[in-house]
Amino acid sequence: MAINKFDIYSFWKDKAITNIFEVKNYADCKEKEEAFPVIEFSDDICCWACGLPSWIISDEKISELDDLEKDWNNEKSLQKAHILAKSLGGPETVNNLFLLCPTCHAESPDTREITDFFAWVYYKRKNENYITIMYKELERACKMKNIDIQIVIDYFSSIDYDKQMNLRHRIIKNCSVHGSFVSISSKMMALLSVILKDISKEIGKH
Repeated sequence: MAINKFDIYSFWKDKAITNIFEVKNYADCKEKEEAFPVIEFSDDICCWACGLPSWIISDEKISELDDLEKDWNNEKSLQKAHILAKSLGGPETVNNLFLLCPTCHAESPDTREITDFFAWVYYKRKNENYITIMYKELERACKMKNIDIQIVIDYFSSIDYDKQMNLRHRIIKNCSVHGSFVSISSKMMALLSVILKDISKEIGKH
């Protein structure tokens, strides 16, 4: 039987990566090991390297195990990445599979040293989380379209959670896949277009 995403989550949910790139049960880690849990919250479905949230949106609340299993298995934006590549003899087992966004999956190292993979994950979580990456990509997109990034910052400071979710829906609607996934540049360009339309509407009201 094929391994599903909930199977992978179930194996990794209690695991952590230490500062010497060992995998241990999080409860057994000591402070000096500076370990971080692979999964922060059971219903926080995101890339296990950069932390990018799933772009598949569910309006259902997770309260039961069945709901949690369904949510993980119905998720479409994360990919099953082999820690030790299949081409190097890596098995199709839960302890050799990790859930990554397409960008991180393409970037992740494929070597015979498993610690290389966990060193890369550890670095990504410490230094290149998706917020940092998104901000850099947003800066680039603003420069490409000659837009002052402060306009975007001011826009986000003025909207509430519901409007953020609506914005997310509109970005998804205005993007298409690049190969097998939606590229960051597509998301940022779509974001700027939606924001500029909203700002123009507000100006038109006054």
